[in-house]
Amino acid sequence: MAKLLIVEDDGDLQQMLSIAFNHEGYEVHYAFNGKEGYEKILSVQPDVVLLDLMMPVLNGVEVIKLVTTNTLTKDIPIIVMTAHGDKADMLETSIKAQGVREYVRKPFEVASVKGMVRRMLAQYPRKSLPSAQVAKGEVRLDTKFRTVWISDRMVATLSPMKAQLLRVLLEAKGPVRREKLLQAVWGEDGSPAALEKTVQRLREDLGPTGSQRLQTTTDGYELVG
Repeated sequence: MAKLLIVEDDGDLQQMLSIAFNHEGYEVHYAFNGKEGYEKILSVQPDVVLLDLMMPVLNGVEVIKLVTTNTLTKDIPIIVMTAHGDKADMLETSIKAQGVREYVRKPFEVASVKGMVRRMLAQYPRKSLPSAQVAKGEVRLDTKFRTVWISDRMVATLSPMKAQLLRVLLEAKGPVRREKLLQAVWGEDGSPAALEKTVQRLREDLGPTGSQRLQTTTDGYELVG
């Protein structure tokens, strides 16, 4: 089943496209601003992206630049949707030069967009990516970029030391003793004080809700997914 991500802040258009592509059998994902859209591109790794240009938080052009300069996402075909009418030919040439595969002006026929998506799937099939992720429940760590996700929302980019600590906790089936954490993260140079301070900072990165998942046990710590 092909994965489609629709990045569009117009709720009515988002719903119309979602229903149409769901009926076609696509696995449809949604984002309502550019930042959320880019985070979903990283986490979902969609086969095709439908992207509105005029987006809050991050606009479409900023999202395109992030996607096309990231080695893990640069081959994802993007179809831009926009109501921008001024100098349309110049705009189309500009965004296609940045890696956009297709361009459609609003209003459009849904059937024409469906055709574009089918062409993108045929012309630009996604390659399998090597696994660089460790997860437990709803908590996931991308070990390449050291980004941590909770419930498919990116919450932080970690330092190498905090990322290694989180990885050990994610890979463990239960609690991890302090001695094992010290050896895995610091080797012979670790100290209980350094571990405690790093755990505290990792909890801050995980946020108010996520921090509760990093629990202190009798002789160590446990990450509850």
